[in-house]
Amino acid sequence: MKNKVQNTLKEESAFTLIEMTLVLFIISVLLLLIIPNIGSYQGTAQDTGNSALETVVQTQMDLYEMEKHAAPDTLEDLHGDGFLSESQYSEVKKLFTIDSNGNLVKLNGE
Repeated sequence: MKNKVQNTLKEESAFTLIEMTLVLFIISVLLLLIIPNIGSYQGTAQDTGNSALETVVQTQMDLYEMEKHAAPDTLEDLHGDGFLSESQYSEVKKLFTIDSNGNLVKLNGE
């Protein structure tokens, strides 16, 4: 019986240390190639979201002007009169402002 178990164990093959090292190396290389690309898509998504938010705010400014017959002086005017939701307003005030001519302007020269 003991010989039978030993023969069975000898017949089973396993990965060697070199094979395991090679597999880990290949996985590491693939991760190094994939991870930077994922990071670049996050920036693209953020830019697209900011552009969409700018379009929403500009549209709401136009609606405000049509209803009130005057351009909004500040972003607070849009928010206070219900043209921007709380979540929109909190994001918009980080990225944009309204200049003295009533135009929407990006902050920090973005």
